Amino acid sequence: MVYASNNLKRTSSSRGITLIEILVVVFIIALFSSILVTDFPKIKRQFALTRAVYKMSQDLRRTQDMGFSGQQIEGLDVKGYGVYINLDDANLRNKKYIIYADRGNTPDQKYSEESFVDCRQQTNPQADCVIEEIDLSQTEPEVIINTIENTADGRWVDINFAPPNPATTITELAEDSSGTKFNRAMIIFAIESEPLKERMVSVNTSGLIEIK
Repeated sequence: MVYASNNLKRTSSSRGITLIEILVVVFIIALFSSILVTDFPKIKRQFALTRAVYKMSQDLRRTQDMGFSGQQIEGLDVKGYGVYINLDDANLRNKKYIIYADRGNTPDQKYSEESFVDCRQQTNPQADCVIEEIDLSQTEPEVIINTIENTADGRWVDINFAPPNPATTITELAEDSSGTKFNRAMIIFAIESEPLKERMVSVNTSGLIEIK
């Protein structure tokens, strides 16, 4: 009797997977696959937005590092470095921004030459020049720089880092209702087809760079 009982338990516990269980598993896999396929374009756009925001933060930190080190460009007298964004400029619009070298005997901590001449081709010893142009239309075509908050008109900003500290100058910050000037600029990125989908890069006058 003991042998028969053990044999019965062994037989019942070693039964195979039923057809119903296989169908349930197939249904669950199909359901999750359809959800993923349906949401894939949105997921793709969200990743593009995240990449653009992180790229901007990395570019700002790289520019800040150049200002901190007082890095020089061969053949050019550089007083500082900055990032310039102008949504109304025909050369930049809402798809581009530049990293520039601030030059001249009396540097003004902003990009003062709008000819966008490459620093490798610059012949004027006093003129600011472009180190790199970042073009979102090439890297993240669905993403735009939507607006710039806490600035005078919300359409442009210049973030400059000058050695040795480096000193951070943000042009042109606006004032709040009490007349106090804001201490940070907020660069808002969005998906062009879904402008309410936003992410932000924030820079303050102490040089702190944040992503939200």
